[in-house]
Formats: sequence, structure tokens, C-alpha cells
Amino acid sequence: MKDFIIDEDLLIVEINGEKDFALKEADQQNLEHLLLTQKGSYKEFPILGVGIKKYINSPDATSRLKLENEIDKQLSYDNFHVKTLDVNDLKNIQIDGNY
Repeated sequence: MKDFIIDEDLLIVEINGEKDFALKEADQQNLEHLLLTQKGSYKEFPILGVGIKKYINSPDATSRLKLENEIDKQLSYDNFHVKTLDVNDLKNIQIDGNY
């Protein structure tokens, strides 16, 4: 899926000065934003967002199962078709699928 590209400061990347916005494949960017945002971050879709930080900082082993379930549910809300999902290594979460 093509979309506006956003930089690390969450600003839309521009090309040709201020007249055009950069459009590129944005699947990876969309997944990253979905994992990082909390529910309520998107006004139009208030139940969208995983809020991954609260799971990563939890010592509870069941948190990984809850995280995996939440990621799968949130990606489905976003019409992303998950083929495989692995959260065993929280520093390297593996998500395979497509929009």
C-alpha cells in the first residue's frame, strides 16, 4: 500500500520543497505506527493501536501471549492479513503478511 511517508519526528516527508509529499510503499511504516500507538491515538478509529511499550516492560510471561493476541487483533482491524507472527524475542518481533 502506498501512503505518505513520515520521518522520525512524525513530520510528512516533502519532495520538491513544500509542493509535493513523498508517496512510497508504507506497509512497514503502518505496522510500526500501529504497534507503537495507544488506543485512542487515532480519533477516527479509537480502538486502533497496540501500545507495545506496556507489554515490553512487563515481567509477566503471559504478557507475551497477550501481546501476540493484541497484535493479531489490531492488524486484523487494519485489514492486514497475518501469515505468521512471533513475539518470542521482543527486540525482534516477526510479522509476515500483507494488506
